[in-house]
Amino acid sequence: MSFETFVALRHLKSIRSRRRVIITTLIGIIGVGLGVAALVITLSVMNGYAGMIWDRQVSMNPHITVRKPYSERISNYENVLTLLSAQPSVVSVAPFIESQGYVLGRTTSAVTVTSGVLVRGVDELHLSEPGGISDYMVSGQIDLATHKASSNRAVYGMTIGRHLAEKLDATIGSDIRLLVAPKDAPMDQLPPLRRYVVTGIFDTGFYEFDAGLVFVSLAAAQRDLKWKNWITGMHLKLEDPFHADRVSVDLRSNLAMTYPNLFPTSWMYAQGNLYAWILLQKWASFIVLSLIVVVAGFNIVSILTMIVMERRREIGVLKTLGATPKRIGRIFIREGILIGGCGVLLGDILGFGVCWIQKVYAPITLSGDVYFINALPVAMSGSDFVMTSALALLLCAFFALFPSRRAARLVPVDAIRYE
Repeated sequence: MSFETFVALRHLKSIRSRRRVIITTLIGIIGVGLGVAALVITLSVMNGYAGMIWDRQVSMNPHITVRKPYSERISNYENVLTLLSAQPSVVSVAPFIESQGYVLGRTTSAVTVTSGVLVRGVDELHLSEPGGISDYMVSGQIDLATHKASSNRAVYGMTIGRHLAEKLDATIGSDIRLLVAPKDAPMDQLPPLRRYVVTGIFDTGFYEFDAGLVFVSLAAAQRDLKWKNWITGMHLKLEDPFHADRVSVDLRSNLAMTYPNLFPTSWMYAQGNLYAWILLQKWASFIVLSLIVVVAGFNIVSILTMIVMERRREIGVLKTLGATPKRIGRIFIREGILIGGCGVLLGDILGFGVCWIQKVYAPITLSGDVYFINALPVAMSGSDFVMTSALALLLCAFFALFPSRRAARLVPVDAIRYE
């Protein structure tokens, strides 16, 4: 143990006999602790939100989408599927069709309700894979095959979101009418209304998906759009979705020679604005809450100034015995760091305890109708604890500089005379 640390510890132990100093010191420790705890809890909650959002984005969106510019239709796509399936890191490839449309439903009071939707025609096996929409089914199942309706006519199944089902007053087995119009359809010709039966309802927690996305079979979408063997594009699933940017670049170079008009786009690129918003919110909260630690740092200045005033005689004796002004200053910087360290330890324990209780028991609940989750999410990160603790200690050391310089400038003779 260094000389400076030894003296700093002796000073802090001796303040137990001084009521005013010990109360101020405890206030400083609690202030730093509350600031650190607030930072840790906020960062953990933001991590929890980000993790849940990314999980849903990865599960609801393809890792990579390959399509033509302006979503022009693709013909004779079998060779492209074979080429993409042979690429490293690609787990599966599935063709899809996307088109804007309208759904019409009839409520129990015989009122017709319409809603604009994005119609996605997909392969049922691909849609039912774990880690996708199948994880968010709340009623029925993914069954896009043909079914017998009440009129004994064969109709295709449809999977819709919870909010859309509520709007249309639809349940499993309800009849839904769907209208989709090809881009090249004549303006004076109204596309036919196609009948579907609701076979599954999902709830992802994202209103955009749950109110505006419907899934039908690839064959049904081709029938409605009168596309014989055409598709909009291909969805790719990767071994690691967070390598999508790198894989999409590799795919672009592989497709450039044979299929120059096909362009792969990763989900990370498509959702770049959302990612930037999450980071902005996290670090904005961090900066604002850091002010709590700054305010607590001013208490460190008050505490050490009081200690300097009460230890003037001891400082004079140390200087008389050969202690340099630099060593005297380091003593009080160490005291500031020790006080701050106690606050940091208190804050880390408090922050960890609150986050652990929320993660295990979830006492703080949220309305599932307003938010897409039922409890406040928490995801603790060791790097956040280290970063927050280091910031608090650096601020405490910085604020300790002012009283330490005052102690270092004391004249030994004047300090020894002080009573």
